[in-house]
Amino acid sequence: MRISVIPTPYYGANCVVIVPDEGADALVVDPSWGVTDRIREVLEGTGSRVGAVLATHGHPDHVWQCREVASWAIEEQGREAPVFIPGPDRYRMQDPGAHVPLPVPKEAGEWIAPADLRDAPGGAFEAVAGVRLLMVPAPGHTEGSSVFLGEARWSVDSGGVELAAADAPAPFALSADVIFAGSVGRTDLPGGDEQTMRHSLRTLANALDPATLLIPGHGALTTMAAELESNAYLRRARMIG
Repeated sequence: MRISVIPTPYYGANCVVIVPDEGADALVVDPSWGVTDRIREVLEGTGSRVGAVLATHGHPDHVWQCREVASWAIEEQGREAPVFIPGPDRYRMQDPGAHVPLPVPKEAGEWIAPADLRDAPGGAFEAVAGVRLLMVPAPGHTEGSSVFLGEARWSVDSGGVELAAADAPAPFALSADVIFAGSVGRTDLPGGDEQTMRHSLRTLANALDPATLLIPGHGALTTMAAELESNAYLRRARMIG
């Protein structure tokens, strides 16, 4: 499995492209503004096409190009690829920019909602063949913020540079705007809640394998072990939840 991390110019959000095998349908996660050309480069480099899009939550810096990326499937499949989002954040997809005080760059154009928007299934699911994820609700940043867990033999790269690799099946997590390297997602935006976030962090701290590679919604890769040791927010949440 190849996992490509593409930092965007829009608040530095990370778009992630997951290709289970060369030539297989890809899952595109959190496609924001400003990275569609790089997404295409990854797809062309692996001989893949868009099979589905996943939004970890409904903030505009994570969803703005969902519809455009999903529309690439029309030429080959005759329809847009499905776009999955956790149910509690689905309302945000009517107009993501209306729910947060985060200005959208004029160059990003007007919001267009995906044609095939679906709730991300609870529990384990395959958005595309070969990419099996477990959705773990982790509200606090938004009502629907979720972490998505997977396990595979993977290679993670960014800009063609390998960042991490696992030669045997190993756990990874799309930790979205829940857990970052040394920090956590903010809770002061509409739909956020500090106490709810602490509960989510405590659950994740107790449930995730420390060996899990974390691929956050912003910033560098990290591991659950590193965050359990050094992330003050996570350590505090474990104590007081």
